[in-house]
Formats: sequence, structure tokens, C-alpha cells
Amino acid sequence: MNYNELKNAVLYHNELYYDKAKTEISDAEYDKLYDSLVEAEKKQGFKDWDSPTNRVGHSAGKVKHPHRLYSLEKTYDANTIKTIFDVKTRKLDGACVALIFRNSKSLGQRTFVKAITRGNGEYGEDVTHLFLPKYKDSCLDAYLLSDSDTISVVGECVTFLKPDNYRNYVAGAMGLDSVAEFKFREIVFIAHDVLGVYNNYIDRLQLLNKQFSTVLDEELVKNIPSDGTVFRINDFATCQKLGYTSKYPKFAIALKTREIETAQTILTDIIWAIGRTGTVNPTGIVNPVVLGGATVSRLTLHNIAFIEDNDICLGDKIEIERAGEIIPKYLRTIEESPIRVKITDKEAEESIGAKVKRVGPKLFVTDNSVNIEKVILNYVSHMDIQGLGPASISKLNLTSISDLYKDRDWTILGVNGDKIAQEIEYSKSKSYEKVLAGLGIPSVGLSLAKKIIAKIPKFQDLYTIEYEKIDKIGPKITDKILIWFDENSEWVQKLPVQLEATLNTNIGVEKKVICITGKLDMTRNELTSILEEKGYEVRNTVTKSTYALITDGRESSSKTTQAAKYGTKIVNYFDNKTDVLEGII
Repeated sequence: MNYNELKNAVLYHNELYYDKAKTEISDAEYDKLYDSLVEAEKKQGFKDWDSPTNRVGHSAGKVKHPHRLYSLEKTYDANTIKTIFDVKTRKLDGACVALIFRNSKSLGQRTFVKAITRGNGEYGEDVTHLFLPKYKDSCLDAYLLSDSDTISVVGECVTFLKPDNYRNYVAGAMGLDSVAEFKFREIVFIAHDVLGVYNNYIDRLQLLNKQFSTVLDEELVKNIPSDGTVFRINDFATCQKLGYTSKYPKFAIALKTREIETAQTILTDIIWAIGRTGTVNPTGIVNPVVLGGATVSRLTLHNIAFIEDNDICLGDKIEIERAGEIIPKYLRTIEESPIRVKITDKEAEESIGAKVKRVGPKLFVTDNSVNIEKVILNYVSHMDIQGLGPASISKLNLTSISDLYKDRDWTILGVNGDKIAQEIEYSKSKSYEKVLAGLGIPSVGLSLAKKIIAKIPKFQDLYTIEYEKIDKIGPKITDKILIWFDENSEWVQKLPVQLEATLNTNIGVEKKVICITGKLDMTRNELTSILEEKGYEVRNTVTKSTYALITDGRESSSKTTQAAKYGTKIVNYFDNKTDVLEGII
């Protein structure tokens, strides 16, 4: 097994043993697995922050927030903010945590009981052990007005240190079991709200001053990394009247900054790839460098004319930049390589194995088999959009997948227009893993899409995450993914706005494990996809943790024998087909 496989195997058996009081392997087998992980980490010289070798005992797991933590609506343009806000604070860039205080009838005060990471806003990780030493004797001010049994002090965990990768440093601290190591990292909690009370915003933060630092302390927070400004309405009654959308409060908004960050590195190679319209696009490979909190090793070089105009050669020391959440790009050459070998059309042809021609500043393949029709049909298939075929795509004059979601006159498609419009509208609610699988990114099917989506807090992070750290993704696949985004990022960035899909829709809910056996009237993959959409986890083997085994009704098989042994629920697919397909198992 490779490192990721070893790590995930140990994490899996830890969860079984500590959280569920179950085992699937002997102590000796577990010790051997754990020792192999330790040796692998010694050999490679590093270990991931979530490695089980960092942890002692059990993981507390996901718990429900007593008060939902909504996201903030975000904008990059101050002119789009129409509501009149009267409170302005810095938007701190760290890890969000809620500290839960409960009314103690015996003590007559609100005492600290739990700490929960933000998670998806409804469920987060229990990290009480990290905050208990500091807040175990803390009591909230009685002047915080509330009828609720619990109150949530919500804030950002930050550090005044200057680690190379700030976000990873702070987020990684939330995964520690060692309180000593957590303390060593010098993590500071800065409160930015109190939920479950009905004081005005400024009043409730000021009442926290005895126990907490808050975002109202401008001198303190000015030295903490920030990615924007939060605008709020102070009056509690007004906030109640405005209420919430399904995702955001209507009484607050975040104005994000597009700070341009730069770094210097060496250009070591250029990779050429064919885009969906037949363009041949160059991607620069550079010595890895930290930029915007992430390690980057690739950048866009736009086109052959851009390379020539800037006299870019391999071995040049260059400055690169990233503005906002886009792929880094070349800014300027700092120091030229002594050997000036020009990059020409010939290098592009040799790289892609096809003839190219120049059209303006770009290169195109002379025989382009890639076209938008195939791209959209692939997406339509993954998103289960019925009725949209080649003829309809041609009539609609689509130039990208995002064009599907533009307002238009669907009657151009005749009698089927309204039905297709309804299908497209329905597809907006599909999970982002289906969206990602349908984009046509080389090597990214549904299975890999699930792994990628599980690693990102928002869809736009697809441009910045370190793909090589995801299981089953190596350097070659990473190159393919990032080159594809370089070619298509302009229209892909429109998708999160056009869609209503959500990330990790079942996060915080323990998934029931299902196993399938026998010959059914659909493929195993088709049924697996349906069950996963309903919130189940499908595995190939029956274990003690398996919730149900779906069979074709045969009297006996190795899996039914195992299911009977463990007392696992056995469901005849053909007798219960309607319920199975509806997720009622």
C-alpha cells in the first residue's frame, strides 16, 4: 500500500475500534499496519496533519450545532451592496469554531460545555478537548439576553505566527489530539458573533470582552491575515425581520478582496494540451513555491505569441502572480537563463503528437476532433438531462456548459422546449460531484470527483487545491486537471452562481453501509450511483458494520452467509424495488 492507503486504512480501523467498539482485524494485524505507516512517514520525511500517528485515542467525530452557522454572501464589487449596513469588521482568514455555553440551573450561569468546528454549518467536528483547558471555568455575561438553553460564541481560530502555509497550519491544528501541540501552535480564538441571543450585534460582542478577544478590537485584528470586510446590520429586530435565504443571512455580507500575491521561481518545463475548441495551450511547470497559502507548481502562459513577446525560455527565473482564486500566471522575467533556447511551434507539435497551425496569437490542431457538442453531451449524460441531443444543442448555439443555464426562449426547440427547460432547471440541484464528473476533465469520473469534492469547502477551490495530495491522483492526472482548468476556467467560474448544488450534502450524517450481490435489472454501478445519491455508502464486502445486503433473491451466496452471520438486514431487490430506488431500505 502507498502512504495514503496506509493512512486511510489505520484511520478506518481507529474509527471502528474507538468510536464504534468494533474490529475487523486482529491486534497483531493492526499493529503491523500502524508500524508500516510509521515507517512510510519516516522514509518520506513528512506526515499529513490528519495522520493517525499524530492522534491518541478516539476522534470525537461529528456533532450537531445547537445554532446553525450560516455562510456569508460574498461579493468582490462594493457597488453591488445595496443594503445599508452600520457595522464593519475585518473578515479574518483562519478556521471557524463555535464554543457552546449551556445554562447551568445549579450555578445560575452559562458555562462552557463544547467546542465544534464549523463543518457544513449544521454539523462539525467535536474539538472540545483543545479548548477545555482555557475555557473550562469560563462563564458568559448574564446580560446576554436569551431564552435558549445554549448559546454559541462563534469565532475564528488564528495565529500571530508566520507559518509558510497559514491556512494549513491553522486548519491542521483543529485535527490534533495533543493539547500540548495545540498550545505550541499558539492558536488564538477571536469571536465574531454570538448566536442564541437577542442583543444588538455590537452590544453582544462588547459583553464578551471579559472572556474573549473580538473582531471589534481593531488594534488586535489588524495583524491577522484577512481576505475582506464583513458588513452587518447592528439592530437585532431588523435582522430578525430580514431573516435568511436558504444559505445566507440577509443582514450581512462579505466584501472580499482580490489581493494580488506574487512569488519568484524557476520555469523548468512547458506542457502543451489541446483545448475543447482545438486550441493548443501552454502550461508552465515551475519549481514549487507557496503562493496564497497553497503550493503551486504550474502557471498559465496563455499562448505561443505571449511566450514569444515576453522572450520566455526554460531556466528563466520568473515572477508569478495569483489574483483572487485563479490559476497563477506569468508576470515578468527576473533573471534570464544563460542558454536562450526559443520555444516554437515544433515543440508544441512534438508534445501533442499532431500538426498545428497559427491563427492570430494561438496555435490550433489542424484536425480537431474535440468539439463543444461532445462536451455538452457528456455533461448532459452525467446530469441526467433528458431530451437534449445534438440537434437541440445546435439550435441553442451553445458555446460552453454554462450556456445551458442562461435565460433563453426555449420555444426554439418546439414542443419539447418546456420539458427540456424543466430538465435543465432540475439539474441545478444535483450534487457538485456529478457536476464535476460531467465537465469532461480528463481522468475525472464520478469516483474521482467524489474524492475531490470531499476536499474542498467551496466549488471555487477547484482552482487552488493541491490535487497530488488526494488519493488516486498523481502528477500526471494533476497536470491534466490543471491544464483543463487553464483552458476552461472563464466559463467554469460561472457555474457555482448558476447552480444550486451543494457540497457534501450528507456531511455530519453517519452513512449506512450497503452491499450488493447477484444479477439485477440494472448494472451494479447504476444502483450504486442511486444509493449514494440517497446518502448510503456502498462497499463490496459484508462486514459487521454493513447495514443491509441487497440481493437478487438467491437462497445462498458467500455474502448472504456473511450477512446472516452478522445479523445484517437482507433485502430482496425484486420484491422491494420501488423502496430500494427511493432509498427506503
